Amino acid sequence: MEELIVYAVLCSIGYCKYDEYIEKLDQLFLQNPQDEVLLDLEGRAYKDAMLHLCYLFNEMQLDIDKFSRKLMSKLKGIYIAENNLAEFGKRMYQLWQYLPKEISEEEPFYILSYADDPLSWGDEKQCRELYEKAIYYYDIQ
Repeated sequence: MEELIVYAVLCSIGYCKYDEYIEKLDQLFLQNPQDEVLLDLEGRAYKDAMLHLCYLFNEMQLDIDKFSRKLMSKLKGIYIAENNLAEFGKRMYQLWQYLPKEISEEEPFYILSYADDPLSWGDEKQCRELYEKAIYYYDIQ
């Protein structure tokens, strides 16, 4: 469930990955066809499913470590593909604001609240170092 919620969180900040979401949902549902939440998601349109997953994000007890690792793994690919660092920074700040307090105030997520600050004085190198510290945080652990 954590990975599905990652897709909803990413979609909420403009990084919708419809094909990846459908593939993961189908895979999880085939592994556990009795899961009522997965069955419900299978029957929903994409946008409705994303909204419902955002609701579940605030209501369910998640494995925070699993969620965090999945989210950073997805952000890694987005960061590598992103051509506009300022836009990426804006979206990472939105992501940081969206996260529950118990997650947003911990590393590596807190870094997302300020990593783009060096861009204001033209220091792209420091900005990238901060994002990479956050994104690769679980690779080092």
